[in-house]
Amino acid sequence: MKSHSLKFLRVAVALLCVLALTFLFIDFTGIAAHYLAWLAKIQLVPALLAVNVLAIVLLAALTLLFGRLYCSVICPLGILQDVVIWLRRRFAPKTRRRVGLYRYAPAKRLWRVIFLGLFLLLLIAGLVSLIPMSFAGILDPYSAYGRIAGQGLVPIWRGAMSSLAVSAAGNDIYLFDQVPSALVNFNIAVAIVAAVTLIVTVVFAWRTGRGYCNTVCPVGTFLGILSRHSLLKPVIDTDKCNRCGSCGRKCKASCIDTKKHRIDYSRCVVCMDCINNCSQGAISYRLAPKGESSHTAAKINSSRRHFLTGVSIAAGSAVALAADKVTDGGLAPLKQKQRRGDVKTAVPAGAASLAHFRSHCTACQLCVSECPNEVLRPGTSLDGFMQPVMVFTSGFCRPECTRCGEVCPTGAIRPFTAADKASVRTGIAVVDAATCISAAYGQTCGNCERHCPVEAVVMVKGENGNMRPVVNESLCIGCGSCEYHCPSGRAGMLSSNKAAIYVEGLEVHQRI
Repeated sequence: MKSHSLKFLRVAVALLCVLALTFLFIDFTGIAAHYLAWLAKIQLVPALLAVNVLAIVLLAALTLLFGRLYCSVICPLGILQDVVIWLRRRFAPKTRRRVGLYRYAPAKRLWRVIFLGLFLLLLIAGLVSLIPMSFAGILDPYSAYGRIAGQGLVPIWRGAMSSLAVSAAGNDIYLFDQVPSALVNFNIAVAIVAAVTLIVTVVFAWRTGRGYCNTVCPVGTFLGILSRHSLLKPVIDTDKCNRCGSCGRKCKASCIDTKKHRIDYSRCVVCMDCINNCSQGAISYRLAPKGESSHTAAKINSSRRHFLTGVSIAAGSAVALAADKVTDGGLAPLKQKQRRGDVKTAVPAGAASLAHFRSHCTACQLCVSECPNEVLRPGTSLDGFMQPVMVFTSGFCRPECTRCGEVCPTGAIRPFTAADKASVRTGIAVVDAATCISAAYGQTCGNCERHCPVEAVVMVKGENGNMRPVVNESLCIGCGSCEYHCPSGRAGMLSSNKAAIYVEGLEVHQRI
């Protein structure tokens, strides 16, 4: 296949991947969750955390065969950088474009080691529940892109679709039954992290090309270790090369040393730019001759060998820990309510336990974006920073909904059926009789009883003669329907903006 065809194919597949993955985040109809969730599950860090053996083997094989194609075709943050690089080239002066925007630079090995070591430290600390896994997720490129999409693109998309739906409804055209609120999942803390990540990534891409991938990103560093030994590589034919330096000046990874005819394959992302820009046809993507690595990369000394051994041991430990963790076990009018700040955190049925959830969730925000009931929200507490929690002020967890388990790529929320969900208790409803307009002031209500899908709430006469809700804990599953449908409000001397019945999450989910 000709070089131009190879690059066109790579660019076409990369654009399809990033557009499909972005659609997975912004779609609220459930279509993308059904057909495209696998794109999130083949991202490297989520695959490792979920012990997705098939995805891990496929990604390793892809890298050993073709080099770091993952970084330029599958990774959404990598593709985002390519878009920024394309824009820089597009708006650069013609003379600057002709000469080339980049130059060869030696690998910043110390920084690569520091960031990879930091990531592995955070990863292992997350797996043993010392800290939430979301801190490691800050350096995970997929999760970083997820936060950018979830806190940036999702509100914009929903706002636009909501306006369009309202406008169309005025003409008796109903595009959607219900568009989620544009800002219901917006969280200032997560938005700040996403904004900082976006700014850093864009600045790196604008100034250094793929410098972020080859300096900060732990996935890029790890795959770079494998790509040194890939079967297919860009290879320089020294007989054809006239040392014009065009390939090196236009290499966005800054990994081609034209003076020495060397390519640092640990940094090459197989973008095919060098092949297209060589007027002599001196670079081709082919099987690397035996001994080629000795001419294209520096020899690995004993300290490097020790480092790679340490990385392998740490990565193996992380996977083993992940595998171990996987087995761990109305009639009354409603108004917008506030969440109680002191309630115990509740997490979805597929999480099994709060500890398992905390140790696997990288806070990519996919489940938050996909939740059709507006229940999952980004958390702000330090012990679960950016990780989703269940909040029942704008909706409740419907018994038939299983979407969060379908889309979660890390195994933090494992797939479950509606039958599984009905047999798992994630929390217990608690009644605050002092703020219940029925129990405290005798007003006719009973919303919580009417809307409980498992009939766990019943109204009984209290000591003061007023009807009050009582929860049968053996039936309650913690869905939050009672909390959502509680009208709260004003009665007598009472003025409350919080539900009088609310869900306390369980640290370990219980089978009913």
